[in-house]
Amino acid sequence: MSTTPALRALFQEWIDDAAVFPPGNAPPPRAWSEHVEMLAGSEGDLLGPLLIGASAVEELGRAVLVHGAPDQVSPVEVAVVGRAGTSVEDVAGAVRSLQDHVLLSVTGAEVTHGEGDWRRLVDLGLRTAVEVPRQGRHLARALDDLGAGVAEEVGGSTAPAALAKWRIQATPAAPAPDAQQLADFLLATHERGLAFKLTGGLHRAVAPGPSADEPHGALNILVATHQLLRGGTAAELVATLESQDGEELAAVLTGLTTPQVEELRGRFVSFGCCGVLDPIGDLADLGLIVTT
Repeated sequence: MSTTPALRALFQEWIDDAAVFPPGNAPPPRAWSEHVEMLAGSEGDLLGPLLIGASAVEELGRAVLVHGAPDQVSPVEVAVVGRAGTSVEDVAGAVRSLQDHVLLSVTGAEVTHGEGDWRRLVDLGLRTAVEVPRQGRHLARALDDLGAGVAEEVGGSTAPAALAKWRIQATPAAPAPDAQQLADFLLATHERGLAFKLTGGLHRAVAPGPSADEPHGALNILVATHQLLRGGTAAELVATLESQDGEELAAVLTGLTTPQVEELRGRFVSFGCCGVLDPIGDLADLGLIVTT
């Protein structure tokens, strides 16, 4: 299988580096060093920003000063993450504390819905991912709020689109969502015209099966999103999300045109992963990308 520019573009800046978050739990200095090393390598264009918790920005700032970064990857994009219990105000303050670093470009922020007015982060010009509840009426209300906010105009121009952020790993309160729950989320965002990113529990390109601790695959979700944009049904989405046939999934993606790639990535923007080389290795094994 040969790769094309359109196919490579499908995966560029797709995998946000969540090395500092569980289960990786890398200290910020190590996460920084490994991130800039990967940025300078053949897989660098596949990486999104380095994600850093709002409470760890000072430690990251010190690591940047000590370790630096190669000229060819500077400034390095970072996104500040406020997990549950962290207010929008605290995230905004953490963003401001990093904005004076010459080697950094703070391009994104993430916050849990209900922790304040997420529009404040959008007003800062940041790609803002708002984590929404897993399911039910609380999910619908949060998505409605995001949909209304994205349609608003701020300062006379259309506001940068906020993303719906959805967790696909098991939590102390609930097991990992199944394919039907994931399909319902995709349909709900599609109905509101919302882009999304995923977080937690997405380390493989192809779904390992429903009995796995992390049952979903990034490629499965990408293909399901493509189907949704083409009018796919809920049943079709579920079947694709449960597929363990990597070759079949890859074959769908190799036929995409440049406009289709742009449309698809405009909807499925990125996913956070604490071990970014895992999905990258899977993509290479399937012949979808070339690494050296």
